[in-house]
Amino acid sequence: MKIKQLETQHTKQFCDLIVDMYANLQNLEWFTPMPYDEEIVKGMIENPRFYIVGVFENNELCAVSSLDYKCGKLIGKINLPSDCSLENTVEIGFNIVKSNHQGKGLMKTLVKYLLEKTKKDNFKYTMSKVHRDNIASWKSLLNNNFEVCCTYTKPVKIKDFIELSSQPFFSKIGKENAQKTLSKYKNTDTEIFVDYNIYLKENQ
Repeated sequence: MKIKQLETQHTKQFCDLIVDMYANLQNLEWFTPMPYDEEIVKGMIENPRFYIVGVFENNELCAVSSLDYKCGKLIGKINLPSDCSLENTVEIGFNIVKSNHQGKGLMKTLVKYLLEKTKKDNFKYTMSKVHRDNIASWKSLLNNNFEVCCTYTKPVKIKDFIELSSQPFFSKIGKENAQKTLSKYKNTDTEIFVDYNIYLKENQ
């Protein structure tokens, strides 16, 4: 297996990976709704805000993770160390492993790879937000010596939540859990609120 940065030529594979993730996802709350339209995903790959890497096996994209250099919208809103700043803190996100490659430790490997890059780029802190029930994702962080720092409640537009959970490729259990989430918000038609743990690591 080989780790390399995604390029425009990988757009279709990245889209397919996102759809595969949703087709097997138990709970939509675990992921902020991600686009799977090729033009939008292509724009994400080309956006200098992100450094997106993938694990490839025989040219098959098996897993993806990324660095988000624009995590500043969280800084100041959550209880991070006082010296965390946009200049010295980077966020790991887009953590997806293809369903037929899960259980192989690919995400742990990708997180380790990205941590090495954050050190080379002289970031003092690396953070990641993970839903408290998304066990596979937070285990990958704990295995790389992250610690829970604080919590963060993220608003998600209900219309986006409904649109995604109603797609034909979305998993049956995912649809059921989406309805359970939506039932808590019968008196509003704008946003739901999802609780995440914030994991933080000080780079040594």
